[in-house]
Amino acid sequence: MHAPRHSAKMPYWCGFATVASRVIGEKMVVELGHSWRHAENEETEGRTSGSIGEFAVSPAISGVRAMVFESVGPVRHEVSVPFHDSQVRGAALLIQTGWDQRWGTDAYWEPGPFLGEHLIFRMVRSGVKVVGVDFPVIEQSSETRLITTGKIPVVENLRGLDSLPRVGFRFTVMPVESASGAVCRVRAVAEIAG
Repeated sequence: MHAPRHSAKMPYWCGFATVASRVIGEKMVVELGHSWRHAENEETEGRTSGSIGEFAVSPAISGVRAMVFESVGPVRHEVSVPFHDSQVRGAALLIQTGWDQRWGTDAYWEPGPFLGEHLIFRMVRSGVKVVGVDFPVIEQSSETRLITTGKIPVVENLRGLDSLPRVGFRFTVMPVESASGAVCRVRAVAEIAG
C-alpha cells in the first residue's frame, strides 16, 4: 500500500470519500477522522498533551498499540467481535462495521450498529485502553469525537478503518480544541511503521 507523499507544511483536507495519509520519516500517518482540517498555522499542530474529562490525552491515548476487528457489517446490529483478553489488554480496539461508507448521507444517521453492554463489559474486563468505532455513539455530530462518559473511552465517527492493517500499528487521539466536558472533538490517526 503506497501513500501519497505530502510535505509536512502542505495543508490537506480529510474528506469523507478518501483517507488522507502522509509519510513522515519511516512511518505512514493515516487520518481516521471526519471534518478535521490540518493547516500550517493550526492551533493544535504538534499538540501531544492535554486532558479530556477523566482521561489524559497523553500518554493515555498517544501511540497506543492498536488492532482492527470487523463486525457484521453496515446494518443495524449489536456489535460483536471475538477477542481474547490478553490480545487486547492495554490496546486500542477499533471496530470496523462499514457504517462509515454512509457518511455524508441521511442514511448515516439511521439506527445502525451499537455497542451492547456485554461487549462493553468484556472490553473493560480485558483492559482495553480505548475503543474506536466507525459509527455514531451518541447524538448526531459531523465530527470525530472522544466520549468519556461511559465505562471506557470511545472515539466515534471514525472512517477508513478498512484501509488499515488488522494489527501492527499505533493509534493516537488528540483534542482539536480545549475541552472541559466528557465529549470532545478530536483528531484520530493511525501510525503505521514503514
